[in-house]
Amino acid sequence: MSLKSFFIILLVMCLPLSGCWDRWELNELSLIVGMAIDKDEDEYILTMQAMNPAEIASQETGRGYAQAMNVQERSKTIHESLRKMVQKSPRRAFISQLKVLIISEEVAKDGLEKVLDFFYRDHESRSDYYIVISYDNKASDVLDIITPLENLPSQNAFDSITFSLRSYGGTKAITIDELYQEMMAEGIEPSIMGITVSGDIEKGRTKANAEVNSPFSMLHINKAALFKENQLVGWLGQKDSKGLDYLTHDISDSVGSFTCPGGGQIALEVKDVQRQLKTNIDNDQPKATYKFEIEATISEVDCTTLNLALPSSYKKVEQLASDEFKLTLNSTIEKVKELNTDVFGIGQNIYRNHPDFWEAHKEEWDELFKETEIDVEVNIQLTDSGSIVNSFLKVGDQK
Repeated sequence: MSLKSFFIILLVMCLPLSGCWDRWELNELSLIVGMAIDKDEDEYILTMQAMNPAEIASQETGRGYAQAMNVQERSKTIHESLRKMVQKSPRRAFISQLKVLIISEEVAKDGLEKVLDFFYRDHESRSDYYIVISYDNKASDVLDIITPLENLPSQNAFDSITFSLRSYGGTKAITIDELYQEMMAEGIEPSIMGITVSGDIEKGRTKANAEVNSPFSMLHINKAALFKENQLVGWLGQKDSKGLDYLTHDISDSVGSFTCPGGGQIALEVKDVQRQLKTNIDNDQPKATYKFEIEATISEVDCTTLNLALPSSYKKVEQLASDEFKLTLNSTIEKVKELNTDVFGIGQNIYRNHPDFWEAHKEEWDELFKETEIDVEVNIQLTDSGSIVNSFLKVGDQK
């Protein structure tokens, strides 16, 4: 073998050994678990919440230090602010453990694409964190609250969204990849969950907030932010946010309160929801129809006259609950139409099923969406009444 060939083989063999050339040791990194973006004129104010692993993992009392540190920097770009953190913290910011990204209402009105470009591009960023919009408060206020049950406000927000999605609904858990799809796809506009701080913010920033039975301040997730052309245009309240969740996602577990025949309230636990959206074109006018097949069980009864031992009572409850639920969905549809933003994805359905019509009319979809007739059909079926039949407080109607 010639000397030249030997050096070529040696060089090729050394190439796999370069995998750790840019390594960072754990004790050289600040693990960023929460980020908040506010704005001041032409600069972004980036608040980064870095966890303190020594305090969180301590099996004893620890050193008594804070379990997280919030560092705030400002710059005209997100990435520069992130790197400037090292001037205040002795470690490099590392965002692969990010749980929640909070964007202020002011920034959201200015346009999402202006602040999210970095998060799409960065190779260190994972895509499993949630994005939320702050309302009535600065985004940084959310990361300042000392939360009672979770060590970190960012983890508190992440868990609230996750478990609300699994057990109640009305919550849109959207990740960076899902948001990107809604921002770029034809015929659909983004909608993002809102978050605010309820109570006394100043007291919520103190350790005492986690030491009392009734905290002075708490994080609250109960609104939906609606966007058009990636800019915030309005909000839906809690009831309509839940309606939006039903109209856009598959919900498998939730609870709703409905009026009983004869008065009072009855709670139904939703076990399964089959949602179908169909669109058709009639005389060059689009029309959309939602069909819901819902299975539910009776979870609480406070009715003045209702005998659940009678099959006819189930039919009455099913009909009244279906009618009330239909009214809720129609209310959501009307409020979304008022803001004139297709967060339902009706245009996307037309794009997929009626491509010729969409190509011819997509430029005028804003006007067409306002005029589109959207019908809702709801069929709720009760499958169980729990461990008892009638309420132990009321015998119920025997008819």
